[in-house]
Amino acid sequence: MIRLKKLIIEGKYDSIVTELSRKLLTVIKDSYQSTQNPKGEFAGKQIFFRKDEKIPNIDDDSEFEHIYFEEVENQTIPLDFYLQLKVMWVAGLDDFRVGGDAYNPTARQSDDMPLIEIRFEMDPADYPTILSQAAMELRDILRHEIEHTTQSGWNTISSKYLPSDQSRRQKIQTGALPTAEYFLLKKEIPAMLHGMYLKAKKKRVPFQDEVNQYLDRWVSNGTINDADKARILKTWRTYLPKLGIRQEI
Repeated sequence: MIRLKKLIIEGKYDSIVTELSRKLLTVIKDSYQSTQNPKGEFAGKQIFFRKDEKIPNIDDDSEFEHIYFEEVENQTIPLDFYLQLKVMWVAGLDDFRVGGDAYNPTARQSDDMPLIEIRFEMDPADYPTILSQAAMELRDILRHEIEHTTQSGWNTISSKYLPSDQSRRQKIQTGALPTAEYFLLKKEIPAMLHGMYLKAKKKRVPFQDEVNQYLDRWVSNGTINDADKARILKTWRTYLPKLGIRQEI
């Protein structure tokens, strides 16, 4: 049984994500100006790169800086975190790359405020049609990473708290455990499902379709196999009632 209080709280998360995603999408739109700038700059930083230029590593802060930063404070849940956005336009990229991370202490309590970082790499040739996809990815990533900030540290919510899983993550990264285990991490399951659920709602597509599409991409590139997918789905189904998601997958 899903409690009404849980549904109300999830609605508040949706509101925060909607507000922030709109704000960040505006920054992404404005950043396209860099493609018309002789130096490829936006807000004083080069974020547009031509084919003959060296492309920096967007994941490395020493090579590529964010173009947007704010401290988010929300009293209704409550939540506090830093938010930063990196956008890179690359001529001839012929791809759409997106990533996100939550840098959050793993202790139950911490005086260090978490940081959510979102990254986009896009081809100017895809503008403005790429904006609709960017809008959906923003909602997914924001909801995903916000969930992580409530699992430990500054924003810990007692019902969501989960101990550190860094040892298991390290084993997955080094190959000591199969990659499929990443999709079964107790911290990742709620974040993934909440992110995809909000994304499906905004796209107005069945949640089941969104989940299958997500996992099928990993099957297609060989990261997981069909048996892994079936095992992941079986585990994820057990989480849906706990997360207040009244859907089937």
